[in-house]
Amino acid sequence: MTLENKVLLRQLKKLKIDDFSSFDEVKFNKFLHVVEETYNNMDFNLYRLELALDISTKELRDFNDTLEDKITSEVNKNREKDQKLLMQSRYAGMGEMIGNIAHQWRQPLSAISSTASGTSVQIELGLLSKEEIITRMSQIMSYTQFLNQTIEDFRGYLALDKEKKEFDLFEILLLTLGIIGVTYKDKHIKIYMRDKNFTSKSFGFSNELSQVFLNIFNNARDALLEHSAEIDRRVYVDIDEDENYNIVKIIDNAGGIPEHIMNKIFDPYFTTKHQSQGTGIGLYMSKDIVEKNMNGELIAENINTIINEISYNGACFTISIPKFKD
Repeated sequence: MTLENKVLLRQLKKLKIDDFSSFDEVKFNKFLHVVEETYNNMDFNLYRLELALDISTKELRDFNDTLEDKITSEVNKNREKDQKLLMQSRYAGMGEMIGNIAHQWRQPLSAISSTASGTSVQIELGLLSKEEIITRMSQIMSYTQFLNQTIEDFRGYLALDKEKKEFDLFEILLLTLGIIGVTYKDKHIKIYMRDKNFTSKSFGFSNELSQVFLNIFNNARDALLEHSAEIDRRVYVDIDEDENYNIVKIIDNAGGIPEHIMNKIFDPYFTTKHQSQGTGIGLYMSKDIVEKNMNGELIAENINTIINEISYNGACFTISIPKFKD
């Protein structure tokens, strides 16, 4: 039975009309009026419902549009924030580079100076033959070539990768060790590395990965200088692979990361250093580079182990980089 029929029967019963064989005209007209009024009310209520639905639909549409605008705005803000953090990280890295260049250049510049001045005096005194002068000049040239190569290495390090490409992870690791090697030697920090017996071809941004390695090595250096005796300053580098990733572990002997800050070290601006010593964005950007830009993984843990009969009690950073294109 339809809704209209139910309403009609209900109104007939109210008017006590259940026998259609005989009823008066007044009651029937009254009945028609009641039915008409009922249907008018139903139409009005239906109109109100449709109007309310239209309003709700519009409000929902406006809300969705506003929400979409807010999401887009927040995404853009986060991108701008990450870009600013990346630039701050790169500026901090450039500061480290200047310090490393000074260390790298100190010895060859001193050698050039002493060779040139000594040669000049000996030439004036007539103590050098033509062959000896050529030999001295060759020595100076070799020193200048070393300086030039150092500049090329640092320029390559600071260059931004425009797109992902295949690279040798082991070569990038060796390049980074070459950059920090002089400062490690100056601070009496020994580096041990396991020999690899596989091809470490990886896919991603090689220069950005070098920045990640450098940041972790610099953090290890700072931790060792603060917490370890000179005789115990050592870092072990392990490179391994599984089916899909090349894996680098960088282990120091500085006592480890305090447990109460372990879950904060990858937060932006978190640092245990004095404000003048660092921005606190190095590990945050390193994790961002490895995981967001290269689809890899960067994790940190404390480790207490013996490797090649040498004890290590400190932090272990594990960097996993994809072997293949996404």
